[in-house]
Amino acid sequence: MMTLDYWEGRLTAIPSTIECPEMCLIGGHNSGPPVFTGSGRIDITSSTDIDFTMYATATDNSDAVRCLVRARENPYEVFEQFVLEATDYRGTKWNCGWTQPEIKGLPNVGWPLTGHISSMVTLAKGSWVSDQSSIELVFQPKFWLPMDTKMMTVTSIDGKEIERKIRPGQQCIQIFDTELKCFYPPYSESVWLTANTSEKFQHPYAENWASEPFRILLGQLAYPRLVARNFGDGTAYVWLRPSYKHFSNSGFVSILDRDSSKAHREFWKLYASLLTLIAGNKDEKGHPNFEHHPITRFYEEIIQATQGSRWVLFMTLSSAAEGIVRLLNPPRKKVDIEYYMKSLVEQKVLVDENLCSWQKIRNAVMHGQLVLPWCAEEEDQRLQHLIDLVHRLTHELIRQKVSDEAVAAYETG
Repeated sequence: MMTLDYWEGRLTAIPSTIECPEMCLIGGHNSGPPVFTGSGRIDITSSTDIDFTMYATATDNSDAVRCLVRARENPYEVFEQFVLEATDYRGTKWNCGWTQPEIKGLPNVGWPLTGHISSMVTLAKGSWVSDQSSIELVFQPKFWLPMDTKMMTVTSIDGKEIERKIRPGQQCIQIFDTELKCFYPPYSESVWLTANTSEKFQHPYAENWASEPFRILLGQLAYPRLVARNFGDGTAYVWLRPSYKHFSNSGFVSILDRDSSKAHREFWKLYASLLTLIAGNKDEKGHPNFEHHPITRFYEEIIQATQGSRWVLFMTLSSAAEGIVRLLNPPRKKVDIEYYMKSLVEQKVLVDENLCSWQKIRNAVMHGQLVLPWCAEEEDQRLQHLIDLVHRLTHELIRQKVSDEAVAAYETG
């Protein structure tokens, strides 16, 4: 039994509306009653946009005006904003996070308020909640992964088979003393990832760690649309989160040198290595990091840069390469970036073309010289060398930071 079986159909339809007979907006500094209460609705308009409308009554009109003004005048002060809480007609209580509401129109009476929220979370209880301490991630839109277990669907009419389809079905890997399972549910436009927690793969970090390698491997902003953090005691936090569309021209950012559907073993070996790298990253006090690993952020920036101009893409690739070098050699070692890259060429980690292209971009584009806005052979080659540079540096980071034993554990798992 999985917790998100109950929620997938209910929350992932787009567009959809959740009617809420009870809503309240709480001031960030307010320890008293809510600033606004009333009824309203939550509109899920796309995979990245969630809006709300509230027909509100102010607890104190003067205080409400002051709170709205402070929120508008201090957009970067989170505690000057509001927290939206809502209860839908099924009795589910949602925490919708921080928001900056606005008055809709020029009302003669009342407080018609609207605003944007980034995610929704509820504490789920009941017999349909998983009794295992685990994570569940649902990715929409789905992406294709190489899997060693196939799924077959048969279509028939009056008992006569008219069509049979075989496609990827499920992949399991053993890592961190647990089993991660990726699979495609039948007749669903999603891909799921589930795993029990363990001492090395614990809440609240596991749900973020598990999805980060996909962005590096696929060259897509692959974020889970639904997340369940199952505590194993019959309760779970369930989130609806933003999930970005897949770009048609960002696949070349992938660290894989070929189509992921044709690179089964390489894909999952790299997934395990990246996951080990990401989970092993600690802060200054030796604690695990909840935020994205820097290598993931570099790839996210490159993916987004593919949707801009060529100049932006060249600059982003050059900056990302320098950032990865800093991960390999932190500034406290006082190692010059270019000197270190030259040493990597000597070690055959990089090739001459990687360094030459980076030097050209660093000394030209990064100082205001434009590249051609259209494709040209020389610049296209330089672009490929820069992408290859980022990939080679990423592999070197994995080699230095991930032990051979960790990779061998996956290979024999």
